[in-house]
Amino acid sequence: MAQLTAGRTKLALAALGGAALVTMTGLSMVTGDTTTTDLPPAASPVLPKPMTQGETVTTTIPPSTLAVEKAAPPVKAKPYGKG
Repeated sequence: MAQLTAGRTKLALAALGGAALVTMTGLSMVTGDTTTTDLPPAASPVLPKPMTQGETVTTTIPPSTLAVEKAAPPVKAKPYGKG
């Protein structure tokens, strides 16, 4: 019994894939079927209305200092494995 190497296996699978491709092409040529779709035309997208003038937006400058200087937990757990 002959052992198949990786190279021979790849070559055999490539040949099998090529043969399948040729067979499918030949069958599609022989049958001559064409695909047609009887779908209604797609609706066009809804276009936006013309741009109108909106309200005035006022911007505020954020404060330079934070409301809370530094957050600290009320209870602190012991480090893992030390106690």
